[in-house]
Amino acid sequence: MNMYARRNSTSENWQPLTEKDAGSSRGAASPFSEQSLAHYLIVRREPTGFEAPHTFFRHGKGVLPVFCAKEAARRFITSRDFDERWYVRPFSAGELISLLFALHERVTWVMVSPLPGPLLIEDALSHITSRDNFIMSLLVR
Repeated sequence: MNMYARRNSTSENWQPLTEKDAGSSRGAASPFSEQSLAHYLIVRREPTGFEAPHTFFRHGKGVLPVFCAKEAARRFITSRDFDERWYVRPFSAGELISLLFALHERVTWVMVSPLPGPLLIEDALSHITSRDNFIMSLLVR
């Protein structure tokens, strides 16, 4: 993975950080490409303009499903009874951390890439982590 930095603050072009990377790509690439948005949430736009993420409750605690692939999130939507207002949106690690802090009273758990269809207890236990542990995993990347 190439690392990029702006050559100067007024330039929109991104330049490689090392000379070794200089031959592989020049200029217009951004370090914030779709590939760096590795997390996908199911969201819907509220009348206020806020994109509210889909959450559900497990034993009285809020759970946020987070997907590693856009297609997995789409399959999850089609396997459940979501209306057309719900869609898949990519989130960067920073956006996801901010969202989890904003939802700290609603979300206790994060379920990583739940399978489509009815949620089995064994499946839930194998993919669930605390919100704080998930945030820590995002920070150490």
